[in-house]
Amino acid sequence: MLLSNVFVEKQQKILLAEKEKLTSEIVKLKKYPDYGERDDDNTLELIDYENNLTLEENLAKTLKKIGVALKAIEDGTYGTCRKCLQLIEKGRLEMMPFAEVCSKCQKKPAKN
Repeated sequence: MLLSNVFVEKQQKILLAEKEKLTSEIVKLKKYPDYGERDDDNTLELIDYENNLTLEENLAKTLKKIGVALKAIEDGTYGTCRKCLQLIEKGRLEMMPFAEVCSKCQKKPAKN
């Protein structure tokens, strides 16, 4: 069963909104925090900055997946598992619009 155009368009809107949100969040995280000039403030700034770097990395990874999903929509391949080439479950795409593999392939152990 193929995904309907209405469903794909809905997913595209969701992906575009999430892309905008993540891009905005990454911009905020790039700014070095400034809590004051005391040693305690400087220590807290450094801790928050380091935590923000990790969060920024994770957001960037998700943003990249969103870009792949949007490109798949453009190409007409959205919802196709990149491993088995079968259709990704609609429910999985609703929960994770940038899913690249079906749940069956996701459960398979990675080959070394």
